[in-house]
Amino acid sequence: IDVAKALGCKVVLLAFFGKGDLRNDPEGKKEVIRKLKEVAPKAERQDVYLAVESWLSAEEHLDIIEKVGSSHVRVYYDVANATSMGYDIFKEMRLLGTDYICEVHAKENGQLLGKGEVDFVKVRNVLDEIGYRNWIILEGAIPDGMEMIEAYRKNLKFLHQTFNP
Repeated sequence: IDVAKALGCKVVLLAFFGKGDLRNDPEGKKEVIRKLKEVAPKAERQDVYLAVESWLSAEEHLDIIEKVGSSHVRVYYDVANATSMGYDIFKEMRLLGTDYICEVHAKENGQLLGKGEVDFVKVRNVLDEIGYRNWIILEGAIPDGMEMIEAYRKNLKFLHQTFNP
């Protein structure tokens, strides 16, 4: 939190994947809630947001946020992760809204943006509908065999065309 504040960074992504996966782990969720309750007051004082990114549903994220009880604990919403989990991302983004989504990952797992499962035009429409005006961060949309720079150039062009028509 102190480093984020010193760097002028408003959001700290807290990733819960792999061994930190919270799905089907009630004890893990309890511990995360306990730790977030401990550090959230400092985040509030420093005006830094603690953004949870995980495989959990929007409802499960909201449960954690409610139990922590801090305005500075939010969700880092990843459209590809939520899609791969089978969640209705458009319903989830509406449910979370701008009160709880602090940043969004634009991603496709192993595909260029616009070539995978995520309907980014509909993502843009829902984000516009809920009044989202924060960062959309490009992440991990690189097909096998394509150079990262080439993929990110194509993905950036796609994002500009889709989100700034």
